Amino acid sequence: MELSNHTDNYILLVDDEKDVLDLFSEYLTSNGFNTISFDNPVKALEYFYKNTNNCSVVITDYRMPQMSGLDFINKIRKKDTDCKIKTIMVSAYIKDNIPYDKSYTMTIDRILEKPVYLDRLKTEIQQLLTIDIKKKIS
Repeated sequence: MELSNHTDNYILLVDDEKDVLDLFSEYLTSNGFNTISFDNPVKALEYFYKNTNNCSVVITDYRMPQMSGLDFINKIRKKDTDCKIKTIMVSAYIKDNIPYDKSYTMTIDRILEKPVYLDRLKTEIQQLLTIDIKKKIS
């Protein structure tokens, strides 16, 4: 687990590849985002359950040894039933493995294929957070 920055809301990063996790965390932190990262989805869920209220975005890998990203997001959605927390699934296996079933795609806000360009990741996060702010204003 690694916590960065100083704001109350955080982005939860989950990926079993430590290099990817570190890269995402360092880049997002340097761009003003508060991140917390885990290389184990079970530990990430434990943290999330204790800190649900101030999570704004979840970014998870699709394929991890302990739990798939789809299962991880489904567990997040059991706590976040009104889908206030934005979710991004990242995978090198999108075309072959992620089922395009409505029950999954309705709970995932964005699906990005690896390799993920960091500027695109930042843009996707900003767009999701902007959509959320616009909903709160109206």
